[in-house]
Parts: sequence; structure tokens; C-alpha cells
Amino acid sequence: MKKILLLTSILLAFMFSGCSLFRVHKLDIEQGNVITQENIAQLHQGMSEAEVKSIMGNPILINVFTPERLNYVYSYKKGYEKMATQRVILIFQRGRLQEIMNSKEI
Repeated sequence: MKKILLLTSILLAFMFSGCSLFRVHKLDIEQGNVITQENIAQLHQGMSEAEVKSIMGNPILINVFTPERLNYVYSYKKGYEKMATQRVILIFQRGRLQEIMNSKEI
């Protein structure tokens, strides 16, 4: 009887510890436009919106209330780590690039 109780206790201990000992593999999550420093370096004031889109691609966020502003957002979450986000906001005036706002969080 003691052997059965000991064996059952050990078996239950292994079963319950298995839930917390090993982490389940989590996939890396990439979302948005991939933003590289090479692409940002190619941008300069006075470029047309079409030229900017040929370099950066179509923006992932389109705000209908501010059509003179393009929002490029890239977020990356590796496994259990905290999500990292990078934003590039391009502001146009009369169809030409006027300002580049870049948050280099990644």
C-alpha cells in the first residue's frame, strides 16, 4: 500500500510539474511594414508621394482625416519577449515630402 501511495504521489508530482517546467514554443510575430535604415536614408524633402511609396511600400495605417500623412509601423515580438515597435511618420505638403519623424525603438 505504501508503494502504491508513493508511486501515485511521484506520478502526480511529475504530471503537475510538467505544466510549469517547460514553456511552449511561441512563434515570432512580425507585423506591418519592414522599416530599414537604408530605406529611411533614401528619403529626402521634396520627394513626391509616389517616389516615397516606391521606396517604403504602401503604408499599413491610412488615416482618412489626414491624407497628407503616411504612417509606417513595424512591430516585432520574439517568443516571450516584449513587443518592439518602430514608427515612421511622413508628412507631405502640396504633394511633396516635408518632414520625416522616426522613432527608433527597435
